[in-house]
Formats: sequence, structure tokens, C-alpha cells
Amino acid sequence: MKTQSIKLFAKIVIAVLGLSFLLISFFEILGTTLYFSLYMENEIPYHRLQALRITIFLTFSYYSFRYLIYESVKMYPIQFLDIMLKIYMLTALIIFINNDVEMREYFVIVAIFFISIISHIVSRPKLRRYYYSKFTKN
Repeated sequence: MKTQSIKLFAKIVIAVLGLSFLLISFFEILGTTLYFSLYMENEIPYHRLQALRITIFLTFSYYSFRYLIYESVKMYPIQFLDIMLKIYMLTALIIFINNDVEMREYFVIVAIFFISIISHIVSRPKLRRYYYSKFTKN
């Protein structure tokens, strides 16, 4: 029962994030910048763009090297999300410290930390087994 409630909670968090990011993307297309944690401004702060840009590069680099070492090992979308969240959290922390940003900006890192804990728990092999039917071979 505990595993089922963790899985349900994780799905709710991921669904809320997915819908939030879809909404943010929609507003951006319409010309209004809305960024995490739902601030509305003309532009996204440079330090956040820098953290995201470096996160994308590091994530691509991670999967490139992973492919060279393990070739085509099967990974699940939740594992990709987990890796990217962890890289973003560490990158944002370094960028925010280097740019001496306001303390309220660190709320993003705290929020990402809790979300990455959830994604880490759900992406563990023990819990992933529940996503398969009993007739599916692993």
C-alpha cells in the first residue's frame, strides 16, 4: 500500500509540473513570460537562463557519454527527468551563488530538490517493476 501511495503522489506531482510547464509554454508563445514559481515579467532573469542552458548541455553530455559506455541500455522517461532535475539543481546552485542572486531565488532550488527526491524514489528499479504487467518480460 505504501508503494502505491508513493506512486500516486509522484504521478500527481509530475502531472502538476507537466500542466504548469505546458501553461508556461502557452503564455510564452502569446508573448507573456511566466516562469517558475509563477512570476510574471517581461524577461526571465539571466541567471535562470544560464542555469537552464548549462543544464541542457550537461544533460546532453551525460547521455552522450552514457551511450558510449553502455550503448543502448533501456531507460525510462522518469529516469531522464530524474537526471535532468538533479543536474539543474546543482547547476542552478552554482550559478546562483556565482551571481549573488536574491535569497528568494533559492526557493527554486529547494522546490527542485523536493521534486528530484520524488523522481528519484519513483525511478528506482523496485518501484518501476509495478509499471509492468505480470505478462511482460523485462
